[in-house]
Amino acid sequence: VKLWQDLEELLAPRPVLMRGIGFAIVEDIHHNYDRLVGFYRPDTVVLLPGNSEFHMRDNKTAVELAEAIAALVDLDEYDGQTRRFYVFTPIKTPLNPGDYLKIDEATALLEAFAKADPRVVLLDANALLAGPDDKPRPNFFRGDGVNLNEHGYLRLSVLLHTEVQADTQEPGAGPGA
Repeated sequence: VKLWQDLEELLAPRPVLMRGIGFAIVEDIHHNYDRLVGFYRPDTVVLLPGNSEFHMRDNKTAVELAEAIAALVDLDEYDGQTRRFYVFTPIKTPLNPGDYLKIDEATALLEAFAKADPRVVLLDANALLAGPDDKPRPNFFRGDGVNLNEHGYLRLSVLLHTEVQADTQEPGAGPGA
């Protein structure tokens, strides 16, 4: 999320606290939960799993990624503070087409998890980043073929903004509800 430049403007007037950790995996957030999330008592957490889940730091299966995200949400439930988790599915990237089946499997597992937990909203931006052939379009990524560029983040922003607005429109939704 360090590269997601317009997130504060997108979620205004809500305060936004960016806590991106380079090459982090979900377990890093879990391990540092008290300092990254618990201390601040946010009403919303946005989770965008990175490429590190499958490469560089870890070599998770789809099941392991879904379980790690579920464990983070469970930890938050134990802490009792966060109202809503917006969880992005892993992003398919031009550099790693070998991950597409694993990402599809993780998405299906996360969809089932989100249906069972009303605090979790699953956001799948892959269709917004794909061309007619359903492959990620390189023009939404930086030259490394992994990290989104400003156009890619804009698509994530539209998706997140739409879901946050829908949640705040629902009766009884919003902070203090």
